[in-house]
Amino acid sequence: MDTKTYNQRYEKYKFKINYPVLDIGGHNGTFLECLNVSEATIIDLADKKNPKYDYIKANLSKKLPMIKKKFKTIFVTEVLEHLTNPLYLMAQVYDLLDDNGNCYISVLYTKLGTMEHSGGEWDLGHVSRWKLKELVNQMEKLGFSGRVIQKRRRFKGLGFWLPHCWIVLELRKK
Repeated sequence: MDTKTYNQRYEKYKFKINYPVLDIGGHNGTFLECLNVSEATIIDLADKKNPKYDYIKANLSKKLPMIKKKFKTIFVTEVLEHLTNPLYLMAQVYDLLDDNGNCYISVLYTKLGTMEHSGGEWDLGHVSRWKLKELVNQMEKLGFSGRVIQKRRRFKGLGFWLPHCWIVLELRKK
């Protein structure tokens, strides 16, 4: 995804960024660049790596590598809907988050599996989704307190409304 797309999706919210920063599923660091994050660690399977950031190669659906330090800001953006067991990842995120840190998760509500478009068929890879209340409830069961910081029914450029299709939560340890 490019910086323009991230700017459109997160246009009205300024994240509270404290270092050190961890981006889980951060691919090539475009999201971090969009936020002007100067230093961060990215956990991902990405082949295209941004030299600005440190990378830890890992499969997010399995146990993450041992990391001894805690992070004051953790991003898990547009990742959870791709995992069959997203709560397993979030339990590990809880352990990596500093006691005074913030974790930001964003979840897209789209069709599961494949979706057709004029150029043929493409796979979104989305295998899970939630209603807002369910998402907040599950995060609370893991030990987070959360608040919705963004909820959108459509993206720029779409001429029609969708059900709530975009949710961003700010999570803290209870």
